[in-house]
Amino acid sequence: MWKWETERTPKGVVVVVHNILEHHGRYAWFITRLRRDGYHVIMGDLPGQGQTSRVNRGHIESFDEYGEKVLEWIDVAEEYHLPVFLVGIGLGGLIITNLLESVNLKLEGIVFISPLFGFQNTVATRKNFLASGLSSISKEAKFDMNIPLENLTRDQSNIDELKKDTLMVQKVSFNLYKSIIETMKTTMEHIHKIGDIPMMIMYSDADKVADVEQIKLFTREINSSEIYIKNWRTLYHELHNEPERENVLYYIESFMNNRMNYIGLITEETGI
Repeated sequence: MWKWETERTPKGVVVVVHNILEHHGRYAWFITRLRRDGYHVIMGDLPGQGQTSRVNRGHIESFDEYGEKVLEWIDVAEEYHLPVFLVGIGLGGLIITNLLESVNLKLEGIVFISPLFGFQNTVATRKNFLASGLSSISKEAKFDMNIPLENLTRDQSNIDELKKDTLMVQKVSFNLYKSIIETMKTTMEHIHKIGDIPMMIMYSDADKVADVEQIKLFTREINSSEIYIKNWRTLYHELHNEPERENVLYYIESFMNNRMNYIGLITEETGI
């Protein structure tokens, strides 16, 4: 886990929970911008990804490992005694949602970016899994999830960097995949257990990774008295890495700054 502190008078703390297969190193620009806007940032690599373990890369024993790790990051964020926001990207969104169904967290707000409540290519992934015959070997055996890099973003420079990124997970274990699929189902069945928390949900109809219909279902089922929904229409899965990322970040910062205004911490931004 790492901490990046703003050089300005801090308004709050943002805990970022990254997506499947990736790591915190892909968020340098995102972190820099949040710090520039007056927020401390807390982020680490999820279990089985990034720098957490080279031996068990692409593998977890239980989905609970994710939630436990995120709770550790939130504990660190609370040490600042400032308003805390969570930003969940893809798998990070699923982890946060699953966590909120069983834990009462004191948060100022949550931002979901293309939350992974279901895989759009579940059928293709399952065929790839079955073809590998891993189910008859062991829960640590790994297979390719069949997510082309070109489906993540339209930004070619980002794609080129991904191709050279040695910390990106290439294959995942049967147990990791199974844990995520099972958690997607149970999480969507218990949305009603989540308390009233201000949130922003951003997604795109052009997403080629996440099941957009599940995201839309979540927006209809979630019980929140303050919810902002933004459909970017033509952007790909990684909204924050698209050529329009400046606009995406503006929406995120405006949401958080609005919350700051609401609780009496006046900001220079006008908000959305």
